[in-house]
Amino acid sequence: MAEKLSRAAISFSFFVCCVACASAWAQQPPDPSRASNNMFPQWSHDGKRIAFTSDRDGDPEIYVMNADGSNQVRLTHALGRDAHPYFSRDNRRIVFQSPRANGKDTNIYVMNADGSNLVQLTSLQGFAGVPVYSPDEKIIVFQWRESNDWNDGKKWRICTMQADGSNFRVITSGEANYQVPSWSRDGKRLIFFSDRSGKNQIYTMTPDGAEVQQLVAHGFNDSVASWSPDNKKIAFISDREGNSEIYVMNADGSNVRRLTNTLATERAAFWSPNGEQIAFSSDGDGQSEVYVMNAEGSSLKCLTCVTQ
Repeated sequence: MAEKLSRAAISFSFFVCCVACASAWAQQPPDPSRASNNMFPQWSHDGKRIAFTSDRDGDPEIYVMNADGSNQVRLTHALGRDAHPYFSRDNRRIVFQSPRANGKDTNIYVMNADGSNLVQLTSLQGFAGVPVYSPDEKIIVFQWRESNDWNDGKKWRICTMQADGSNFRVITSGEANYQVPSWSRDGKRLIFFSDRSGKNQIYTMTPDGAEVQQLVAHGFNDSVASWSPDNKKIAFISDREGNSEIYVMNADGSNVRRLTNTLATERAAFWSPNGEQIAFSSDGDGQSEVYVMNAEGSSLKCLTCVTQ
């Protein structure tokens, strides 16, 4: 385990780097000799499965596995970076992002949890990704950048739409980036990170983009946050102690505690439905793997280090 988590930290601007290289991923042929990357884990809402992205077959695709890492199954088969899967509340569907339509613009898709019945929900120019269902499954929130030219100064916006793709709305504006939105478990607020202060910081707002509140203000970068099932705690990523690690805090921003302490670069952390575990991806030894740990940081286990 320690060997898997030995690589020094790389750039904290992970999500921007990942989406910017989406076209390059689509052009790379399979290379069985290279290490695979497994990332973006999300629990099913019954806690039995985890969906994730892997490029083990040469192209980033959506996979699912049992919560213990067994029975890893590929669901998508298309060129381009299929990523950021998220289960519907009844566990029957998975919403995700893909550039499969034209190889350039990334849009939001939904499919059955077995990979069948694929439906494209958005037809936007640029990059629409990181979709998440609202607790009542009526709305999907996601981030969108209206251009694929990463040097043109366009900003990331947070958007909403009905679960069928209708009623598209942009709910943030201005000169800052707003990224990786997620719902509180009661559906009353969204959590996200933004560079509006000059650093990536964590904020919440109502689902219409109003009542924006910053949780913690300091001179470091905090990003990719998610509420615990009881809405009392927030897990998030921060470089406040020099490396990208997982932290947890109370929902009001108090009592910040560090959960991981490795030389690797920890990525987005998400709670299990019962609140007892946290799944995340971590970069070590030149590749990314999916891990789980107990909610207080103990019993770290790699689920994808050896594909099963």
